[in-house]
Parts: sequence; C-alpha cells; structure tokens
Amino acid sequence: MPVLEREPMKLEQVHLQVVERPVTVPVENILLATDFSLVSVKAGAYARAVAQHFGSSLEIVNVFIPSVVTDYGEAILTMTPAQMKEISEENLRDYARELRLDGIETRLVSAEDHVPSSALLDIAREHEADLIVTGTEAKVGLSRLILGSTAEQLLRLANCPVLTVGPRAKTPTDGPIEFKTIIYATDLSAEAAKAAVIAVAFAQDSAAHLYCCSVMSVDEEGPKTRAELQEDFVRRMKNLIPADAYDWCVPEFVVRYGEAASSLLDFAHQVQADLIVLGARRSSFWLTRVEGGLTPSLLAHAKCPVLTVS
Repeated sequence: MPVLEREPMKLEQVHLQVVERPVTVPVENILLATDFSLVSVKAGAYARAVAQHFGSSLEIVNVFIPSVVTDYGEAILTMTPAQMKEISEENLRDYARELRLDGIETRLVSAEDHVPSSALLDIAREHEADLIVTGTEAKVGLSRLILGSTAEQLLRLANCPVLTVGPRAKTPTDGPIEFKTIIYATDLSAEAAKAAVIAVAFAQDSAAHLYCCSVMSVDEEGPKTRAELQEDFVRRMKNLIPADAYDWCVPEFVVRYGEAASSLLDFAHQVQADLIVLGARRSSFWLTRVEGGLTPSLLAHAKCPVLTVS
C-alpha cells in the first residue's frame, strides 16, 4: 500500500513538515473461510478488498464435512469419499475464480473435519493468519436469534481479529477498501479495551472518523445525570486512546441509551458506518449475553461488517 502523506494544518506556519504515515495495522495474511453460500461470496468480496488495501496474501479455506455431504441423496451415496472430496475442491477453485483475485497472492486449502471451526482455527494458528474473514447467517430459533456454531466458535476462540460479514452487509465496491466511518463499541471492560487498539489502528490507516460508543440501559444511570455520564465516558476514553491518534483520525465519543444491539444498529445507520469494531471473547459482555441475542442480532442486521478482536 502506498505511503500516504499527512495534509498540513490550516494554520499560518512558516514551515510545514510532511510526516510519513506509520504502518499501524499489519495484515499480511488473510484467511477467508467459505462454505460457498451467498453470504460467503459477499465475505469474499470484503476479503479481496482488504487484501488489495494492505497488499496481503489470501488463503481461501473450505472445510469438507463428510457427514453432511453423504446426506445429499441416493446419487451422491454412490460416490466414493475421494470423489466427493474432489467435488469440494472443484467448488473451491470455482469460488476463487469468481472472486477475481488477479494480483493477489492466493492459496486454496481444502480441509476435512466433522467440526469446521476446529479445522479453521487450527489452520489460522498454523499459518499465522492476521485476520479471519467469514460470512454468517443468524437464524431465528424458538425465542432468539441463533448464531451459526462455526462463526460463534471463531469469534470466541480465534487468536486474531475476525471480520464477520452478515446477510445485510452492503457489498463493497471494487478496488482496495477504505473504512471511512468506524464505530468502536465498548462497555469499558478489559476485553473491549483490547479492541480499541485495532479500532484506532484501522481509523488511522484510512484517516477515518472514529466513533467510540458505549450503550447504557436507563437503569445504569443511577444518581449521575446523562451529562455526567458522557463526561466520565469521554475522560476514560481519552485515557485509553493515544494522543498521536488525533493526528490521523477524528475520534468522537458517544453514549447511547437503550437495548444494546438495537441502539448500536440505529447509531451505525445514523452515521452510515462501514465498520463496527468490538471486543467479543469468552468473558466479554457482547458474547456472555449471546443468550439474549445481542451478538446474533448485531451480525444479522448490521449493514456493514463487524470486526471482533481478542
């Protein structure tokens, strides 16, 4: 990616120094997990655009699941496992051709496992992936949205950030991607604080407008007024975000009130966000509340990709 130059401040100065912009987000190897579904095609478009932006290599992985393939009907039951595996590998080659990956260093990996998430996590660790990109569909259960088990395990257990593309995410334009409006969603927990580093780095890299957003329920207000809560949030975020970040991006601090997923989605729609960043791991509130539907709802309805960070 070419080095961008910092624009001079609009002040009266005798000398203006051009500062080379630091490399803030090393994304050398991207792992794209695909099951050839429609949402996987959209995820592939994002993986291609991110790879073009960072000059990354791209590893496209499909996990062949024998127990699923043998349920397709009597015709496929007559095939040998080797023949079924060959069909899966041919689908992978077709998928890669459809993505139009000219100029991107690409590797195709066809794995076999009864638990796709385990295979994907092993490959990501073994090949030192810097980013996993995956599509997901959250399905409606009896009383809540259910996140696909593969996507949920990637979110919880991956050692690198995971870019999840839901069914409502807009398709990126051709060419290298630029995230111009980023929302960093935080509950001020330790897990969420880890995500701040990546949120700021992505914002610096694209000179993006960065919204640091916390969602509180009305019950959480307590004796403090909303103005006091906003002031406290701004103070804590300024202690978290390094001062030099302001040279390359525009952080803005926002407190919203209401149900977490819907409030965050409304805000993302309001500011036309093209990336949401959050900390989502074992003890993070975004995933401990998965039973209440927060994370599945966020991924199912977001019109932009969601980046989760360990």
